[in-house]
Amino acid sequence: MTNKELVEIILNIPAESQTVEFKRLSSVKNEVERIVESVVALTNSDGGSVILGVEDPSKKVAKPYDRIFGIEENPSNFDLLGREITRIIPPLGSIWPPQIVPVPEVNKRIAILFIIKSVDDFHLLKTPFYEEWRSEKKIAGASVEETLDKTGLAKRDDKGILRPTRAAVLLFAEYPSDLMDTKCTIRVFQYTGKLATFGETPNLIGTPKTIHGPIVKLIKDAHDYVLTLLRSGIKIPSGFVTEYQLPERAVKEAITNAVIHRDYYIKRDIEVKIFEDRIEIENPGLFSYNITPANIGYIRAEGYRNDLLVKHLTEFPLPPNLDQNEGDRAMRQEMKNSNLYPPIYWTYPHLPDTVRVILLNEKVSPEWKTIYDFLKQNKYIVNETAREITGIKQMDKMSRILKKWVDSGLLIQIRPLSGSTKAIKYRLTDTFEISSRT
Repeated sequence: MTNKELVEIILNIPAESQTVEFKRLSSVKNEVERIVESVVALTNSDGGSVILGVEDPSKKVAKPYDRIFGIEENPSNFDLLGREITRIIPPLGSIWPPQIVPVPEVNKRIAILFIIKSVDDFHLLKTPFYEEWRSEKKIAGASVEETLDKTGLAKRDDKGILRPTRAAVLLFAEYPSDLMDTKCTIRVFQYTGKLATFGETPNLIGTPKTIHGPIVKLIKDAHDYVLTLLRSGIKIPSGFVTEYQLPERAVKEAITNAVIHRDYYIKRDIEVKIFEDRIEIENPGLFSYNITPANIGYIRAEGYRNDLLVKHLTEFPLPPNLDQNEGDRAMRQEMKNSNLYPPIYWTYPHLPDTVRVILLNEKVSPEWKTIYDFLKQNKYIVNETAREITGIKQMDKMSRILKKWVDSGLLIQIRPLSGSTKAIKYRLTDTFEISSRT
């Protein structure tokens, strides 16, 4: 369906109903508060849609498109609405950001909030996973509702109705993806070669695998499936089979971290992409709190995006995470022990709202070891110094090696304002930049 067809359907809705409401983002007092109330009311009934930027059908206008005021009518109210929706307790799933629909006929945009019925059937959470967790915590005799209420995994809404939190659904429900308006599965892609191509002949191997289930099962199944693929290798066009040297624990930790620390408000699944020369794990959401690519694994986070999830995940019989800041440190150490390059972290500004962890399937070169040790002591290096300490005499050859490491994400290139190629500096990606200009 095109955007124009969707707009026509919206404008032909004859009246508001129990499942469809129209809301302008005007400057009327308490407008955002009223929209939030409508969202909560829909989730407490049968769900539905709130269409933002469109006047109520009961208001007669000369032309249908005259009902469209767009989210541009009050951008500050639109931003405020997003902040207020994410504060609703219990969380309503990933209803924000909404679907944005351009309407070029009036040079405006409308937004649609899709709201599903709130999960309040506690019996859906009384699963073997709940029983394992309850048994480990030695909780006996209480109902699911009472247990989740006492442990913070259920909260009362503004009407006093007790509802499970998003963390409870992710931890215990057998099919959490079907109970929440969010994405919480892992998709695994395997490619021939070193790049993904999407032309007439995409280089995907087989059909992408979608893994779902409660968190403990999701992590275990993803570990098993991805490691099985890595053990099998990839048959490349020449007939040879690529063998993966990646340590299993490093792969497990990368997947576990993605599941635990991703942003569940973003409507995307975790993606694991296996290439000939690397594996990439894409985690929806940026680093939280004080964590950066430079300090991850070296310092503890000042907080967690999914604190309830992290806390209660450690209370399963065989927890995938011990909450001891062990994940990223273990990845680095395992890669080092296997004589492989360290984990690479790509995020903003390279990626707008994602953390990508890259594990290179490549033994480190002697040149890398030499330059890495130098940069740990001296922060920056230039081509001339790199040649002096590695014994490589040709400037062009050294430039190609340095560029390869920059392209891989192992180094950051810093170009001077003067434009002099001799003054180009390089630093490790896991160190801070004092100034990007010299």
